[in-house]
Amino acid sequence: MAKKKSVSVKFIAEKCGVSTATISRVLNGDSKVSESTREKVLSAFKEYEYKLPVKASTLSRKKIGVVTTVSNQDYFASLLHEIINYMSESDFTVIACSMGQGKYSLKDALETLYDSNVAGIIIISGDYVSIKDFILPSIPHVWIDCNDSPEETVDICTVQSDQYVSGCLAARALINQNCRFPIMIMSARKSIRREERKRGFFDEFSRAGIELTSDNIVEVETSKDGFTDSRETIRYLIAKGVNFDSVFAISDWRALGAYTGAISMGKRVPEDICIIGFDGVSLACKSVNITSVQQNTKRLAQCSCDQLLHLIRGENVPEKHIVIPTDILPGQTLLQTNQI
Repeated sequence: MAKKKSVSVKFIAEKCGVSTATISRVLNGDSKVSESTREKVLSAFKEYEYKLPVKASTLSRKKIGVVTTVSNQDYFASLLHEIINYMSESDFTVIACSMGQGKYSLKDALETLYDSNVAGIIIISGDYVSIKDFILPSIPHVWIDCNDSPEETVDICTVQSDQYVSGCLAARALINQNCRFPIMIMSARKSIRREERKRGFFDEFSRAGIELTSDNIVEVETSKDGFTDSRETIRYLIAKGVNFDSVFAISDWRALGAYTGAISMGKRVPEDICIIGFDGVSLACKSVNITSVQQNTKRLAQCSCDQLLHLIRGENVPEKHIVIPTDILPGQTLLQTNQI
């Protein structure tokens, strides 16, 4: 017989051949669950000595969970810090659970938080479609930077920065520097946010009469870290003689890598190559004063917390899909006289 401490919702679901959502429905007395399924689950509870959760409203569970990945530590740390501060005003404790760059799955993280009896969960940069059948309907969930498209997430609460306008802002900043041959350093991993940022960047250059192509995109696989990979990529492009006068990097760490790579190859920044990053909250941005498209992590956190609190209280959410504006954080990697 399994030890009590090893028995979880997922364990019971696997033994019964049902989803964890079904287990939740049984626990909550959902009439939609068939009598045969209910009996099977209740029997499994008894057989494996599963400790039933104490009946309590979500309002009595004064803790929430936050799921993050560590692919961009400064951004997630900033969001987590703001979430903790905001939720403390409502006397909620925050339990952070990291997916560890793919070491653990989103399902693993959610299971840990479900077993911690949280009142609600905020998921940062996570999927919805691939895990929606795993989600416990009795626990409210909110997404920051959901990986799925708006068409697929109409039924959930989402908060994100305006990715399209962010791409436009970066492009306009470079155009104002008279840059005509930009490259955009991107992760090889596809995402909705990545594509929206790229579309805004391309559209803004197009409006300026400059048509960009796939040659302006440099996809960098993360083999070491964003900084090192981007530094070596820029060194390679310069050594190969690729003609570019500016870089828009997908993060500030990649922007710092591009800066270091350019300087090491005898290029001047911003006189020879202009560089703009993304996030505006990282140590990389502050280290050499990188110009960046700055995300408003405080507003991202506050809006997601507000949505979650409405759901926990059983209230209607005034706005289920929130888009937060970004702006340019001036730095020394664009010429100061022309930055906007």
